[in-house]
Amino acid sequence: MALITSAMLSTLAMSLASKGLENLAENTGKSISQGAIDWAKSLFYKDGEPKKALKELQENPSDERKLEIVKSILENSIEANSANLNHFKEIISRLPKSDINIEGSKNVNMGNVDTNGGDFRIGDNYGG
Repeated sequence: MALITSAMLSTLAMSLASKGLENLAENTGKSISQGAIDWAKSLFYKDGEPKKALKELQENPSDERKLEIVKSILENSIEANSANLNHFKEIISRLPKSDINIEGSKNVNMGNVDTNGGDFRIGDNYGG
């Protein structure tokens, strides 16, 4: 089986928690196959409503235990059926990527910040 990282599982779990499956599928700007949507629905939805694990994560997205439960559901489904790995990869590949690039900032230190008790400043006119 291909390597599935915890970050990939977390990304999908948090996307489902924050956007829900329908909004996730609509807002990616790329089409997600019906098979992938059906797979995710079977894991986290019943009669159009979120199941307990997803609902609790939606209510409290910062709760690490709730996130781990949703990640475990995803991981177990992928391990149980290799076809689900393709659905997972498809959804992950269509999620919007977020990159943070800092260029030309005077507020980035790339060196040692040990001042031995002295003053330490980054950027222009820090503190005054």
